Amino acid sequence: MRFQLGRCAIALVSLLSWASQNPNLTQYSHSGPRSMAYGEQRGFPVGDSHTWSEFPYLVGSYSHFDAIFPARGVPHPADVWSFGHDRAGLRLTYRFNGRANSIDDYLSHVPVTGLLIGKDDEILLEKYQYGRTDRDRFTSASMAKSVVALLLGVASADHPRFSVNRQAGDFVPGLRQTAYGETTIRDLLHMTSGVAANDGVLLHKLYARRMSGDENVLAAFYQRPTKPGVHFQYSCGDSETLGLVLRGLIGEPLAQYLSEKIWEPIGTEEDGSWSLDSAGEEVTCFGLNATLRDWGRLARLLASDGNWNGKQIIPRKWLLDATTVKPSDAELEPGAASARFGYGYQIWILPGVRRMFALIGAQGQFLLADPSSKLYMVQSAVVTSPADPQTGEAIALWQALVQALGR
Repeated sequence: MRFQLGRCAIALVSLLSWASQNPNLTQYSHSGPRSMAYGEQRGFPVGDSHTWSEFPYLVGSYSHFDAIFPARGVPHPADVWSFGHDRAGLRLTYRFNGRANSIDDYLSHVPVTGLLIGKDDEILLEKYQYGRTDRDRFTSASMAKSVVALLLGVASADHPRFSVNRQAGDFVPGLRQTAYGETTIRDLLHMTSGVAANDGVLLHKLYARRMSGDENVLAAFYQRPTKPGVHFQYSCGDSETLGLVLRGLIGEPLAQYLSEKIWEPIGTEEDGSWSLDSAGEEVTCFGLNATLRDWGRLARLLASDGNWNGKQIIPRKWLLDATTVKPSDAELEPGAASARFGYGYQIWILPGVRRMFALIGAQGQFLLADPSSKLYMVQSAVVTSPADPQTGEAIALWQALVQALGR
């Protein structure tokens, strides 16, 4: 199914009603950094399957991804869990590149479409730019990879035959005797399959209507330059294989399983959506779409180590394993997996003794969590400049938040 764009009038009415009842709590701006280049004069137009990642379509496309590509809905429950709001407002200074900045400074030069900061059940800050609102569904980019790993953790508690030490081919018959099929779930979670997969080729084939499904696409990647479990190599192929494993394990669409196991229990307020591949199945390396506050609910769940108001939604041991680098996994340490982060089960791990972790997607999508204080931050963005400086500033802001509020 495709989601339609006829939500603008409804969203505006909702926005005005909500804002009148909650003055000064959520802030909206029609503009943002380089807003003309991002299409402000044209109302931030939505692109098509060819132009969605180009100027001036980025803002519109990243908040209406499910209007461009086919998607399956992730239904929200009838009973919505509501955040509290800190009416005092959040004032914070962080340092980056030798200068002190406020959060307003951050928003003035980083192309953020939505920023939410919360601690446990309270939203401390919620701001939108480029005309985006609390009704827009922001796309995940690669944060979807992490969600697949979280769902595998949920499924591990429901299916005793599952183990991270088993091979992918045990759950996906079409991958038996293939490179991906002969890789353990643990190595796929760690992005250490050793399989040489070109992400550009893989994604093109997943969306090409002439293909019959993921298994055929993934089976075509057979070269393994390094042994499994030895070398970290970020790859959509590993994530897509995990999606097939999850689908084979649960026997239902991933969007439906996400709704049943996470979306409904945490009381999301809007339907999400999940982009589909050429076989009509969820693309598991990107394409999960949700409102900023529903991403915030997921962040609250992760900052509570998978526990939601006393109910364990995601097994805590799974999350501990997913967000900790073991001494034997030197290739996953910060500085080895990447210059800035370590890596767990499709989740980025911040350096230092304090256990903090992140879901990260291209163009500045972030979900950061600190379980020791239940602090979290979610950002949707349309970053087009080199990724590392923007990532560095987001982490500088986050570290200042933890220093100020992480008690």
